[in-house]
Amino acid sequence: MNLITSFSEKRRKKQWNYERRVLRSLSISDLRKDVHQHFMTTIYMDRVSNMYLEDFCVDIGIDAFLLGSEYGRFGYFGETAETVKARCMDEIDIYSEQSAGQFFAWLGGSEADEERYKQMSEAFVHRWWEKGFNEGVRRYKMKLH
Repeated sequence: MNLITSFSEKRRKKQWNYERRVLRSLSISDLRKDVHQHFMTTIYMDRVSNMYLEDFCVDIGIDAFLLGSEYGRFGYFGETAETVKARCMDEIDIYSEQSAGQFFAWLGGSEADEERYKQMSEAFVHRWWEKGFNEGVRRYKMKLH
């Protein structure tokens, strides 16, 4: 007998394989350095908060990178990064809000601090989305998709 597989299962496996290949080009040490540049140099916190928030930001950065690389195929076919980013702005906003929410929940502060966390988070997520987008375009140009 033949094994019956669904298209959604096959698509999910293909997506996992693509993400694994893309993540090989991502340097975690560069991501951690960028987390320290964006957040840890301007926000002072205790050691436990620092470790937790650093790991959380690395996870958000990886997710933004993968999202950008997934949308890189549209850049390969001629669309600009701005038009492609407008397509996935909902997901980008979710990542930014999650990151800012974690900072505010762990560190507290005033509304001005919350706004500062939001601005730093947006800049961080947009930066890693663009890096992922450029990596996705590069992979499509080299036929590595």
